[in-house]
Amino acid sequence: MIAHVRGRLATKSADRVVVETPGGVGYEVVVPLGVMERLPATGVEITLATELVVREDGWALYGFLDDAERRFFQRLTSVSGVGPKIGIAVLSALGVERGARALREKNIGLLSSVSGIGRKTAERLALELGEKVEEFTEAPSVEVPAG
Repeated sequence: MIAHVRGRLATKSADRVVVETPGGVGYEVVVPLGVMERLPATGVEITLATELVVREDGWALYGFLDDAERRFFQRLTSVSGVGPKIGIAVLSALGVERGARALREKNIGLLSSVSGIGRKTAERLALELGEKVEEFTEAPSVEVPAG
């Protein structure tokens, strides 16, 4: 497994970047929209947590700015019938916290609004992951009485 890549951000396109390592190897990495929006300009050194997905039709490297994003992606793609394309779509549309909250609250409407997710897939995601995403949601705020 390739746990992370570190190097110069060589190129950015709609859904992927190329990270060039000091040794001259350029890794093409698919990233969610939220990651793309937070990346610096090309030429700057970055580190991406990664998930290597090996499939019959090829290998793909998926990148995230932190380990929580990667773990949430892994959790999503652990569900039968949910591949990396849907995992990236959920992260792009909802992000980690909002996506986890939608799963925990079984918000089928919000989940099925994500490109590539129909009602049945949304229901399966909520059923299988609803109780397994608590770590990705912020604790509810507790008001401390003044006094």
